[in-house]
Amino acid sequence: MDSFLNIAKGIWRWVDYIHIREKKLTLEEQMYWAQGLKTQGVPSVRIIMNGSDQLDQYASIGGVHWGQAVTRSYDKDELRRVDRLRVGISVHSLEEAKVAEEQGADYLFYGHVYASNSKPNCEPRGLSALAEVCSNVSIPVIAIGGISPENIAAIRTAGARGAAVISTIWTTDKPEVAAASLRQAITDSDKYAEPRR
Repeated sequence: MDSFLNIAKGIWRWVDYIHIREKKLTLEEQMYWAQGLKTQGVPSVRIIMNGSDQLDQYASIGGVHWGQAVTRSYDKDELRRVDRLRVGISVHSLEEAKVAEEQGADYLFYGHVYASNSKPNCEPRGLSALAEVCSNVSIPVIAIGGISPENIAAIRTAGARGAAVISTIWTTDKPEVAAASLRQAITDSDKYAEPRR
C-alpha cells in the first residue's frame, strides 16, 4: 500500500482517475486505501474502486469499475439512477460492450489492445476490434493493454476516448515522467480523436 500511495501522490495531477485494482482486498481494505489516497491529496472524485458493487452517491470515491459478471447481475433500473456513482465496465467483445451500454454503464474499458504483461498468454485484440467497439457504442471506450505514449495516437484514431495503463506507470523508476508523457501524448493526439456523439 505504501508504494501504491507514494506513486499515486506523484502522478494524480497527470491522470484522470486512479483505480484501486487489488482484487484480493476486502471492501473495508479498499476503502482504507481510498482514504490513504485522499490523505495524499488525491481528490475523491478521481478514485475508482474496481470490483466494489456499491453505487451509493455519498460514498467517498468517484466511481466503481466492474467486470461482466457484476453487470449482468445488477438491476438495470438501479444502474439507470442518476444519483449513483459512475460505473465503468471491462469488456472484451462487441457483444459485451453492447450489453454493458444497455445495462447503463457510463464508460467501457476495452482490451487488451496490444500485448500486455498483465495477459502474457493471451493474443491481443488489436486496433480493428477496438475501432469496431468504439463505432458501435455511444458511451466512451477506454483502451487498455500494452498502452504506451507511442501508441496513443493509434488508439485515438480507432475511436478510443482515453487509455488505461498499469505497467507503463506502475513498473517504471519514474512514474511521474511516465504519467506526464502519457498525458502529453493524449493532448498531442486530440486531433485524431473521434468526435463525441
